[in-house]
Amino acid sequence: MNGPHWLERTTDAGLGCYVHVPFCDRICPYCDFAVVRYEGAQLQRYLTALIQEVASSSREGPLQTLYIGGGTPSALPRASVQLLLATLFTRFRTEPGTIECTLEANPGRNEADLGSWRCAGVNRLSIGVQSFDDAELHRLGRAHTGAQAMAFYEAARGAGFTNVSLDLIAGVPGQTVDAFAQNLATAIRLDPDHVSIYGLQVEEGTPYARWRRRDPRAFCGDDMLAAMLECADATLTAAGYVHYEISNFAKPGFESAHNTGYWRQRDCVAFGMSAAGYEQGLRYRNIRDLEGYCAAIERAGSARCEEEHLEPEARLGEAAMLALRTSRGIDAQDFERRFGVLITDVFAHAARRCIAAGLLEQDRSGMRLTARGRLLANSVCAEFLEPQQTHVVTH
Repeated sequence: MNGPHWLERTTDAGLGCYVHVPFCDRICPYCDFAVVRYEGAQLQRYLTALIQEVASSSREGPLQTLYIGGGTPSALPRASVQLLLATLFTRFRTEPGTIECTLEANPGRNEADLGSWRCAGVNRLSIGVQSFDDAELHRLGRAHTGAQAMAFYEAARGAGFTNVSLDLIAGVPGQTVDAFAQNLATAIRLDPDHVSIYGLQVEEGTPYARWRRRDPRAFCGDDMLAAMLECADATLTAAGYVHYEISNFAKPGFESAHNTGYWRQRDCVAFGMSAAGYEQGLRYRNIRDLEGYCAAIERAGSARCEEEHLEPEARLGEAAMLALRTSRGIDAQDFERRFGVLITDVFAHAARRCIAAGLLEQDRSGMRLTARGRLLANSVCAEFLEPQQTHVVTH
């Protein structure tokens, strides 16, 4: 089917919105996000604070994207989801259904609420499947089974969702390349509109970090993870998905407009515990602790604890790093329009080193990662964070 093409309806001048819902029924052992275990008593206080923070925002609408992430937003009672969405649409003078509105969902919870989410304005569902293999799901600490994930997906289609994304993890402890390929095959049979593939990252302070210190052989090495990511690229592109960003594949017209806003440095107002926003070169983040967040909102109406004003050169370097994550790469005309620079001047040294290493390709239109470069993207992107030229014009 033809996609909704939300990305084509957005511009660099538009405003996105991210809202963080931190509650989860259980905390996955690999998770380093700002999450808390679901408790009804905490929920009402948090929602009250969240709605107060939205009401006190100085930004004007309308929005061009809205993303409710977490945590597990789908764990909220349906009335809470409806209230939150209605508050956001009203505050930013945005008509439900006129923008891409994403809700993250856990396939083990609240399947009966799918229809109510859609009626409230959600038109894109991001389902955290992670794996269809029950043994892998157990090792990941997930509460759902592979069969439940498939049933939830089918229920979403039955509820009328025509824009559904699935998340999968590559590099689950004990996972083989063949096992990961089976997950991909199952996903393709379901026929989602978008697939996100995330290589497992073991973060310090998590149970996984302690497990890896005890038994490092339980975790796949870099070569095996690279093989899985190459498998994902080959398999999904052969199935008609566009590999439009390092971790993301979409059928044409189903690219995530909200996430593209991050990669384009578009303004995004953010609400909730630990939520991070970006507005005209100002990056900010809210308090990560739930008690601290609620208390700050109740006391002062704001929970910001970090602010960073990016100088033009830093904005240019970050824009290059973000652009390299996408299939478009660093577009020469686009960067000249946005920053008043020639990329052949400001990134000459970085490009030369990365091209020589087979990680980057360059032509008259710009620079982009090679297939090998995508596997070493963090190293390549780091080369571009400090442009050679200091005089940058931002628009």
